[in-house]
Amino acid sequence: MSSIRSVATLPPYTRIFGPVTTRKTVQLLKLYLLLVAGGSALLLFARQDALQIFGLGLMVPGGGFLAHADICTGSGIGHIAAWLCSMGALAFALLVWFGTGNVLLPPFVWLGSAFWAASMNHGAIQPGVVLDVYYALALVAVAGCLSMLAWFMFSGRQRRIDNDYLVRQTARLDTIFTAQSSRQNPEMSLAHLQRVRFALDRALQPFDEFSGFEQRDQFQTAALRYQINFLAYGIALTQARFTPALGGYMSDAQSKLLSKQAQHRTWAYWSLENLWGNFRWNSDPTARENIMYTGFVALQMALFQASTGSQEFSKEGAFTLVHPNGKRYEHSFGSLLARLEKEYERSPFYLMACEPNWVYPLCNTIGAAALRAHDAQYGQMKWAGHAPEFCRHLDEEFLDGRGRYVPCRSTHTGLALPAIGGAMPLAMPCYFLNALEPDLARRQWLLLRRRLFDSHERLRRSEFWPIDTGNYGFSRGSAYAATALAAAELGDECVYQNCMDALEHECPTTLSHGVAHRSKASVWAHGVELMAYSGGRDSFRNLIGNPLPSKGPRLEPLSYPDVLVAAAHSDDVSSSLQAVLYGGAGDGIKSLGVSGLRPLAPYRVTGACLKQVLADDTGKVCLQIPLAGRTCLTLEPAGAL
Repeated sequence: MSSIRSVATLPPYTRIFGPVTTRKTVQLLKLYLLLVAGGSALLLFARQDALQIFGLGLMVPGGGFLAHADICTGSGIGHIAAWLCSMGALAFALLVWFGTGNVLLPPFVWLGSAFWAASMNHGAIQPGVVLDVYYALALVAVAGCLSMLAWFMFSGRQRRIDNDYLVRQTARLDTIFTAQSSRQNPEMSLAHLQRVRFALDRALQPFDEFSGFEQRDQFQTAALRYQINFLAYGIALTQARFTPALGGYMSDAQSKLLSKQAQHRTWAYWSLENLWGNFRWNSDPTARENIMYTGFVALQMALFQASTGSQEFSKEGAFTLVHPNGKRYEHSFGSLLARLEKEYERSPFYLMACEPNWVYPLCNTIGAAALRAHDAQYGQMKWAGHAPEFCRHLDEEFLDGRGRYVPCRSTHTGLALPAIGGAMPLAMPCYFLNALEPDLARRQWLLLRRRLFDSHERLRRSEFWPIDTGNYGFSRGSAYAATALAAAELGDECVYQNCMDALEHECPTTLSHGVAHRSKASVWAHGVELMAYSGGRDSFRNLIGNPLPSKGPRLEPLSYPDVLVAAAHSDDVSSSLQAVLYGGAGDGIKSLGVSGLRPLAPYRVTGACLKQVLADDTGKVCLQIPLAGRTCLTLEPAGAL
């Protein structure tokens, strides 16, 4: 393990927003000033009461109801209630816009309330109302300017404090990132193997069946596609680290999960999102923006290829989406990445949008990891060409004043959601960033880490959101698992162990027929936890940058869960194989095959009924294995010492 000598610092805080965000925000302000000007023109020059009230509604959301509002009459109180209802409806519309990309709903609610108020035949605007509205707008403008000035001053000071903190951490980096690199030929514990079965039971069912998955919504974080993504990531990381010489059910599980992503029920949401977000009627979820599908599936393919050596989904048309109307959208690993690159060049923020016009830094690190993995697998340099602009925009446009990446930013307005959700949304980008820019990953992790412990070095429970991102239930399971995942990748053993202990304490494991699960945690959280179990220091980064070779002896298709593989490692040079097996359906004699051996060569075997076997002319043998608890199997050429 090499020693870490330095850590990146935050860029100086010289402006409230980045240049692109500033431009978008100014455009939004101009649009609002246009509404104020139009409303003022109607107030000053229109002769009809309805037009004047409509003008008031243009200036202020629901402002038309204030034309006859007072606290002395029942009618006036009713108008105040109507104004409050219209403000609530606008807040709900903004929430729907964020959650589903429906850009039409907020202006529809704003204009709808203006028309509704204007349609009430209640006479002229009460005296003093118009002047009060202008006073209120001026007060809001002054308060907004002062708030921004105060935020700028506070953030500049905080940025200097943060950078001083980061510089001081340089001397103790090796005491924070203490985990050693993964040892050779690691083996899964039985508890780990039981957690893998949770993912395999869902993955290995027919690709058009979704038993065991959660059906909450298809627009936000509980969506089916994310459950599939992260279960697949967990299986791929497990296979790469513990069973790279296993060709059977682990590879089949990844392939079937990709086939589930191609099922229409997984991507049916896009027709609506594309219509009300982009004003386009195109059901293809990869046609425009939508990195939450394109980028996430591309990484799923990248990890499948890196962990198995299979090129199945790199073939043209291998990933075909079929709409119920018969229309087909043919894609492959390469075509998905081509879409990502096209969107990078088209987007003013360089980063690609998820829901129409909402750009998430986390989602973009996932898509970028897929691009870097493709380069490593095919000897290309595409990511190197995108990395400088990607990282520059990430820091310029998506860092808030306190040095945290904002959850998302609107491409239309420049507005960003504040950093809510506790540790998890700050930890997850560190995991994927480590495969792209490890200095940035460590920087963000150190800024987060200082918030996770109290003065007595105990984990701050309050820093972990009590709502499970994967199903919106009341559980900290996903928050603990996601933070542990980032800690494992960066090598922070202290945070990893504390989070895993807290996860077990608050969401205890239940074992049923050899399958471990947590009843209080979502399927998505189980996938993230499996990734954390399968991780080690820089394990994701290494798999992205160094795909596993597909040479050497391999265990062939096994009967799942009759034979469970806790470890399978081979050596192509010596043509040897080492494996650790369990009987998932009880002990007994089980059959399994081994391929990739030297044709017609004799092999010495331990752990099987026969002590010596002869490979056939295709380099295969069939073995009878007497399973009894933890069973070790080795094959090596009979001439080996």
